[in-house]
Amino acid sequence: MANVPSGQTTNTQVFFNGYFSQPIQISDAVWGQVYGYFLTLTNSSEAASALAQAVITLTYNNNLNPLDLIQQFQANPQSNNTKTLLISFFNSVKGSTSKIGYKNNNSTAPSVARNILV
Repeated sequence: MANVPSGQTTNTQVFFNGYFSQPIQISDAVWGQVYGYFLTLTNSSEAASALAQAVITLTYNNNLNPLDLIQQFQANPQSNNTKTLLISFFNSVKGSTSKIGYKNNNSTAPSVARNILV
């Protein structure tokens, strides 16, 4: 229980009560371009919608243009590069305690692999 008398609110409460409910206004054309880009990568409307929403929310909150970000992703057409770029973008706006990781596949050199007994 807080030490605030009932019926009164603090500045912190006022700030956080509306923090996650702020509407983001974006044109249908911008949404369509961002959603369409992720739809071509994932072939899943649910995944494309979630990625588009995350990118648009983060760009809006950081005063960035989502189309500029999509153009940078399109400059690297390989989906693996896009995944790495997307993770890097998400991590750039997160605190150090909540970073997203990604798997790095290590390949074994043929000279080493032939010496491994199965």
